Amino acid sequence: MSGLTLADLWHVAPELALTAAGIATLLLEAFTPALRRFFTPLAVAATLVAGWAAWKRVPWRESFGGLLVFDGVTLGFASVVLVSTLLGLLASQGFLRREGILGGEYHALLLWSAAGMLLMLRATELLTVFVALETLSLALYALAAYHRRVVVGTEGAVKYFLMGAFASAFVLYGIALVYGETGTTRFDAIERAFAAGPASPLLAGLGVVLLIAGFAFKMSLAPFHAWSPDTYQGSPSPFVAFLSVAPKVASALVLMRILETVIGTGDLDWRGLVGFLAVLSMAVGNLFALVQKDIKRMLAYSGVAHMGYLAIALVNLGRDAYGPVLVYLLAYALMNAGAFAVVALLYARPGEQHPISELSGWGWRFPLLGICLTVCMLSLGGIPPTLGFLGKYLIFLHAVTHGDLWLALVGVATSLIGVFYYLRVVYTLYMRPEERAPEGLLVDGWGRAAAALAALGTLALGLFPGRLLGWVLEAMRSVY
Repeated sequence: MSGLTLADLWHVAPELALTAAGIATLLLEAFTPALRRFFTPLAVAATLVAGWAAWKRVPWRESFGGLLVFDGVTLGFASVVLVSTLLGLLASQGFLRREGILGGEYHALLLWSAAGMLLMLRATELLTVFVALETLSLALYALAAYHRRVVVGTEGAVKYFLMGAFASAFVLYGIALVYGETGTTRFDAIERAFAAGPASPLLAGLGVVLLIAGFAFKMSLAPFHAWSPDTYQGSPSPFVAFLSVAPKVASALVLMRILETVIGTGDLDWRGLVGFLAVLSMAVGNLFALVQKDIKRMLAYSGVAHMGYLAIALVNLGRDAYGPVLVYLLAYALMNAGAFAVVALLYARPGEQHPISELSGWGWRFPLLGICLTVCMLSLGGIPPTLGFLGKYLIFLHAVTHGDLWLALVGVATSLIGVFYYLRVVYTLYMRPEERAPEGLLVDGWGRAAAALAALGTLALGLFPGRLLGWVLEAMRSVY
């Protein structure tokens, strides 16, 4: 590994921008707490600077002696993480002020978590992945319990921490087994070792299974999803807008790289294993979401189902799988973060139940938020002309193209279940009489901006997908 150069530092400029802004907010909190109203603008500006730096970097270049890489696909996934971060920050200001918990720690932790995700996306070997994973995870655990007056929030955070610790242990033990059998932690070298045949295929296969389990936890794939409903319900809603999307984006790319090293090698049917996780997640997520009365728990189980749809593309991995996955993750980021941004504005009792029935008639009382939530629900249901429809279409088309028609049919069938509970929210917004007048809400401009940006993005990219698809096709040509 060569010495550190200025080029190396330039290639981690986005991560440095996020880290520096997090440190700045903590210093401002300590010495000038009167400036708290500027924390959100500072964090938003840092996110935009990180996005600019990411797009300015020269594509397809390794840095830090090959430990990190940057290519078109990495840029695409990093962009989705930064979009999720931006929406989460915009949705947070009004919520934090309303609850009296506005502080620099929140913004710092969110920015540091995003920096860890960007590093994990770019890692070319497993130990760097693990260090980045722990960086982002520790910040997420703290943010899940950020609203300390909410008992159910603390309970959900403890569950998240304990299960996350088990998942991290799985990942680390998996890395140890894979290294012990292949003699390397680099993805490309592991792939060559598996192709040649490790000394003990059973131990090497067990290591990969542990790695898959660890990142399936981060993606909320069934049966590793049990933490998400309780954590989503108790955590601050604008944080959930970030938690429900950004970690899944980073974990999805790492999981794809892990699977690429082993699919087609060994005695274990890796494609069958991933297909099983996809079907189980689609079925469990949709069926459990169908019976939920709480909108945050409904969206938590909905997220399990959506990661199941995403996993369909992982059954047949290749250069052409990155495009559908990237489009789907962008769609999921916009529609899910947008939905939680609206939830953060319209529910004034954090940690308690968030009944869907409470939205009765509020589509007319809050026209902009009602429209935004409707667009997000339609997109989550995969109804055209939203980006959610395009994402599902590309995922199912990829499956059919590679001979997995049955998997696409399962996806379509479970999607029909999802349409019912998404439309139930829209029906409640506009077709049911108002049950109660809103109390204690703070519908601020920042929150409206987050909801509007998410809804406009999913609608505009669904109506005019040409530029997006063209850029994705270009990005796929530079897969690391």
